[in-house]
Amino acid sequence: MKRKFIISTASLLFLLAGCSDSDTSKNLEPTKESKLIVDELDREVTIPSKLDSVVMGSILPYFSTWYIATNSTDEITGIHPNSYNAASHSILKDISPSILDAKTNFIENGEVNIEQLMSLNPQVYFEIANQEKTINKLEESGITTVALDTNTTSLNPLDTLNRWLKLTGEITGTTDRPNEIIKEGEENQKMINETLADVGDKEKPRVMVLQYHSNGEISVAGTGMHGNRWLDATGGIDVAAKDIEGIKAVNMEQIYKWNPDIIYITNFTETQPDDLYNNTFSSQDWSQVKAVQDKKVYKMPLGIYRWYPPSGDAPLMLKWMAQHNYPDRFDYDMGEEIKDYYSRFYDYKLNDEQVQQILNPPSEAAKY
Repeated sequence: MKRKFIISTASLLFLLAGCSDSDTSKNLEPTKESKLIVDELDREVTIPSKLDSVVMGSILPYFSTWYIATNSTDEITGIHPNSYNAASHSILKDISPSILDAKTNFIENGEVNIEQLMSLNPQVYFEIANQEKTINKLEESGITTVALDTNTTSLNPLDTLNRWLKLTGEITGTTDRPNEIIKEGEENQKMINETLADVGDKEKPRVMVLQYHSNGEISVAGTGMHGNRWLDATGGIDVAAKDIEGIKAVNMEQIYKWNPDIIYITNFTETQPDDLYNNTFSSQDWSQVKAVQDKKVYKMPLGIYRWYPPSGDAPLMLKWMAQHNYPDRFDYDMGEEIKDYYSRFYDYKLNDEQVQQILNPPSEAAKY
C-alpha cells in the first residue's frame, strides 16, 4: 500500500529549496521531538511530540473528544463555527473555558481559508476523511493534517468515538482517560443488553429520528446513520430503516404511515418537542402522530457536546435513550447519572441547573 506523508511548513520550505522526492521520507522520520502515527485514511503522519496548537475543521465533534482524552482544551486554537456554537451552549465552556478562545475565522463560506488558518500556527489540523479536496489543499500548503473518519460498518454507536479516543491517546500520549471511558461505554451497553434480553420485537417501541426540520423540510435518519445505531443499541425499532438509507427528506404522509411511538429530535435542528406538540409549523399537522399524542417526543441532550454524534458523553447517551425507550425497566435517576459521570471522568461537580441545561438544550445551540 502506498503511503503519503503530510509535511510541516518547515519541511516544505526545505523541499522547495531543492530536496528531491526521494529524500522526503528521510526528512520526516520521527525524532525525539516528533512521532509517527497512522490516521484514518491509513496515512503515516509525522507530528510533534508536544502539541500547543491544534485546529479542528469539518470534523465537528472532535474538539470534545480531544478534551475527554487530554483533560484540556488549551491546545485548541481553532474550531469550525458549528462546533463553536455547540461549545458555547455546552457545559464544556464551564469546565474548560479556553474552548471559547478558539478562532473560527479560518472557515469562510464552508471552506478553509488557508491564509487565516496559517495565522493560527497550527501544528496539526484535524479534518474529516471524506473532505479529500480540503485535505489535498492543506497538503499543498504544507499543513500537517490528520484525517478522522466518521464512517463505520459497526452497529455499535460507540465505535467511532472509541477509535478517535484511541488515536488521540496515541497522538497525545494520554491513554488512561480514553481507556476508562471506553470501558464505561462497554459496561453500560452490557447492562442494557442484559436488561432487555427477554424483550421480543413486538414489545419494542417503534422510533423515528428527526434529523433536520423546519417549516419546509422534514429529514429523517435511516440506516447507516448514528441514530439507527443508537436505536439498535437501546432496543428501539427504527421505523425508517426499511425505507431510508442515510438521511432523506419525507412528507407528512410518510410520517403518518410510520406512526412512530417515539420521536427523537437531533441537536442539528432548532425544532423542540413543544413545536410538534403545539403544531407550530403551519404546513405540517403532527397531531395525528402517536408519539406526539402520547407526549413521547424528546430532544437529544447536549453536554460536553451534542449527544447524537460521537461525544465524550456517549456512555450517558446509551442510558438516556434506553430509559426513554423502556421507562419501566430503567429506573435510575438520569440527573444523578450525569452528575456521577461528570464527577468521575471530568472531575467537575454539576449543579441541578446545569443538569437541566444538558437535558434541555436550547434551539440556539443548533444554529451556526
